[in-house]
Amino acid sequence: MALHQKHRESGFTLVELLVVMIIMGILSLTLSNFIVDWLQASSLAQARTNLLTNAETSLDTVTNDIRLSGSADLNNRWSDPYAPGGQFGWTSNSQTLVLAKAAMDSSSNIIYSDPAKYITQKDNEIYYLSGTTLYRRTLTSDSSNDAAVTTCPPAYATQSCPADTTVATGVSSLAFTYYDANEQIVTPTSARSVQVSITLAQIQNGQTISAIYTTRMVFRNE
Repeated sequence: MALHQKHRESGFTLVELLVVMIIMGILSLTLSNFIVDWLQASSLAQARTNLLTNAETSLDTVTNDIRLSGSADLNNRWSDPYAPGGQFGWTSNSQTLVLAKAAMDSSSNIIYSDPAKYITQKDNEIYYLSGTTLYRRTLTSDSSNDAAVTTCPPAYATQSCPADTTVATGVSSLAFTYYDANEQIVTPTSARSVQVSITLAQIQNGQTISAIYTTRMVFRNE
């Protein structure tokens, strides 16, 4: 009489496979959402860092000009046909900075209008906001040795009058504040130093992100 040995085959049932697949799907979805959120957060953080770096670099340009200037002018001392409100229409205020910067020759030597009294010839460096762009315009002195070049609005730039320098883009706010030696807020022509605050903003991943940078610089002694 033959003996038959029954063998039980082990494995997953259809229900078990479905349960495993559902669990794996949930885990995959959770992990993918986590990765997407992490990538977006990382992208936003990097964008903010880039904005802050750009803001700092922009204000380095401004403060370097302040350091090389003797004062702020109430209005531009050199005629500008593109000035708002007339040829001498630039005015130092909370949105515009008109600097009286020491003029230099091609060898970077300061040009003196009165050498005996160490009074320097001055260029105007004008920082102004147009839309969301911060520009710097240069108005050179009448000295024939002045190495600086007068600039014009980008729309009117020519070979002899190059475009104003773009200092920063994406500017959502800009403020100039003028202080005397006693840390009191004063008029621009009475200032010993200028505080500059700028906010840059951009759209990243459907969100508006911004970075604020503030610094202050003292005028050079003359």
